[in-house]
Amino acid sequence: MLISAILRDLEKSKEYISDRKFVSVYFGGGTPSLTKSKNIEKILLVLTTNKMLVKDCEISFEFNPKEVDASYLADLSNIGINRASIGIQSFDNQSLKSLERNHDAAEAFKAIEIISSIKTIKTSVDLIYGVMGQTLDSFEKDIKTFCSQDVSHLSLYQLTIEPNTIFYKKELLLPDEGAIEKMEFIAKDLLEKNGFQQYEVSSWSKPGYESQHNLNYWQFGDFLGVGPGSHSKISNKQEIIRYRKIRPLEGYIQNQKSADLKTIAGNELDMDLAMNLLRIKNGLQHQDITIDLPASFLKKYQRGVDEGLLLKDKIGATQKGYQFLNETIQLFF
Repeated sequence: MLISAILRDLEKSKEYISDRKFVSVYFGGGTPSLTKSKNIEKILLVLTTNKMLVKDCEISFEFNPKEVDASYLADLSNIGINRASIGIQSFDNQSLKSLERNHDAAEAFKAIEIISSIKTIKTSVDLIYGVMGQTLDSFEKDIKTFCSQDVSHLSLYQLTIEPNTIFYKKELLLPDEGAIEKMEFIAKDLLEKNGFQQYEVSSWSKPGYESQHNLNYWQFGDFLGVGPGSHSKISNKQEIIRYRKIRPLEGYIQNQKSADLKTIAGNELDMDLAMNLLRIKNGLQHQDITIDLPASFLKKYQRGVDEGLLLKDKIGATQKGYQFLNETIQLFF
């Protein structure tokens, strides 16, 4: 029923797609591995039959370590999945316990071993730092352990505690800002020594293994989300809109209607652009950006150039601006 609803959603979205082709497809935002591979195949078959994918399209699949199964993964590879993202978060059992994860380090290693055995699938790992009770030594061990694996991409996120979550209601002892900075330095040093390059705030990869899905976001490319609670950003010559699909599963299956549709313009567009474009580590040439930058954005950008925070020859942050990126983005309020 859900797959049929997603296919109806995709059909209804053709007006937004407007004959464009997808450069990436990402199955995630939950536990897609609970879905039978034949259902994933139905979605990909519609995309390929209708010639909606670019050649060599990046097709990613998100896993929790416990869900990585050799037979299932082989099926996914056979139907076109060519990239796997594993939410490991840490190789340290104490950190995993603090994060209340349902897997342990042994299961994380097993997941990497299984995925790495299928050469048609590139592997990405998610790790988190700034975890409750995490030390510099345990974090350094995490990065060294990651570097010892047969993995080409790392998404490295600082733990953030969102309001109205279980963690938010607890009194958590998190590493202080000084420790966080040292962790970031440790990660940079070890990852660069092991051939990884930072291409975005939270993303590191071996050369040629950057996530096209990530890059499309940060270059302000359009994206279409289908499924309960999915988000989309669509541009045309008249406007840029963002919207989401309703979240309740039964409601979505009955009617794949959109909610919170809004046009992005003015100061909100300037901020939206800054929060995306400035994440790219080495900056972007104007021709790499999917829209013409508004005059209001460029005026604010020049202030950042004058203050030594933003690059003059392309759109991006200087070393100082990147180090203090949150403060740099405030220029665009």
